[in-house]
This record gives sequence, structure tokens and C-alpha cells, in this order.
Amino acid sequence: MVKKLNVLDRLKQDSFKKKEATITPISEKKEFEITVIEKDFLPDTDVVFNYDNIQDSEMKVDLMRYESLLHIAKSNYHTRAGEILLEANEKYSNNKSGTFGIWLEHMKIGKKTAERLINRFKFISNHCLTPDDQFYFETLPLSLTYEVSSPHANEELINAVINRQIKTRKEYINFKNENKIIPPKKTDVLSIEKLFEKLNSNISILIENKIETSSIDSDKAKNMYEKIELLNKEIKNLLIEIEKIN
Repeated sequence: MVKKLNVLDRLKQDSFKKKEATITPISEKKEFEITVIEKDFLPDTDVVFNYDNIQDSEMKVDLMRYESLLHIAKSNYHTRAGEILLEANEKYSNNKSGTFGIWLEHMKIGKKTAERLINRFKFISNHCLTPDDQFYFETLPLSLTYEVSSPHANEELINAVINRQIKTRKEYINFKNENKIIPPKKTDVLSIEKLFEKLNSNISILIENKIETSSIDSDKAKNMYEKIELLNKEIKNLLIEIEKIN
């Protein structure tokens, strides 16, 4: 004869069955990685948040202050991390054993993130010359500090950030796109060189004709030639720099 369960026992038994059904095997559980340093990618677009839309003045002031404090707290950590990684990188990244790369993986730091942190610390050392400059830089969004500390960052953009004209990554990207300079192709450089040689030849002929007609004396002609030579050197140097870009 099967013993009847009272209501309380049945509830306990049902509850236990439900718990058993919801238990996930350890092998199937997902491991969640918690890290202060973000992943190796940044979103292409920033979340739009306008403080001017907040009607509550106290909330607006508080949230702006909290954002600034969070930027500083996060930034201080990343600055110190960049300093440590720079030291480790300089000592061990070229030992050709691959140990440094494996150590970065052990520390859950991607190679690109390590590069960004190192470049960021170098930027602070080279451009933030006063405590006030560094404090301001630490208040900027981390994504913007990564952009401006890139080795390929444009000098004009760097100055705009340092001079507090650009304060968000979105502003930085917009300014960069609006003032994009497309370097000339190699074929364009060759065309410029040919035009430059032709111009030199025409100027020389013109000066010689002036000398022959006595409308210009030899001293003035010499002075002109010297100026042209200086300009020639400057233009040639510019052409060499342009070719390096390509």
C-alpha cells in the first residue's frame, strides 16, 4: 500500500523536482570574464546622451559630476596600466620567445588593448606637461584618449584636444572626416615633378632673356637664381615627404 503524502510533503517534493530540472551541468555553464580593461574593439557610434534634456537641475549637475568622477577613476587605472605595460614591453617584448604575448593572454589583455594603453601613457608623458593638463586629459572619455594617442593621429587634431576644443570621440571623428587629407598617388607626384622641372626651365629662360636685353643686371639675376634654388630644395623635400606617405 502506497503511503499518501500530506500537502506539505508534496509541496516539498515538487519544489525539489523543479530545482533538479533547472540545474545546469557545470560543463555547460558559461564562464563570464570580468575585466576593468575593455575589449579590443570600440563601437563605431556613441550613445547620444544630452544633459540639456534633463529638466531636474540637481540631477543634471549630479550626473555630470558623476560622469567626470567615473572618467577620472577609470582613466587613472588605465594610465597606471599603460605605465606598467610600457615597462614590461620595453624589457621583454623583443625576447623572441613569445612569452610576453602569452603573458598578455594570461592577464586577459589583448595585444591591441596593450598597444592602446602604452600609446596613451606615452601621449600623457609627451603632451600633458603640467598636472592641470594631465588632470584634464584624465577627465576625457577613454575612447577619445585612445584615438588622440594613436601614433597616426593628426597634429591638428591633437592640438584641438589639448586646447579643449574637442571633448568627445564623436567630435573627434567628425572633425577628422571633415578635414581628411587624401595623399596624392605616386603618379600624381611624378606629374608634379615634371611640372616643377618645366617651371624651372621657363624661369631660367625668362631671366636669361632679361639679362640679354639689359633689363636686369647680373647681381639681381644671381639673387633671383639663389632664391629659386632655395625654393627648389624646399619643394624637393616636400615631394620626398609625399612619396614616403605613399
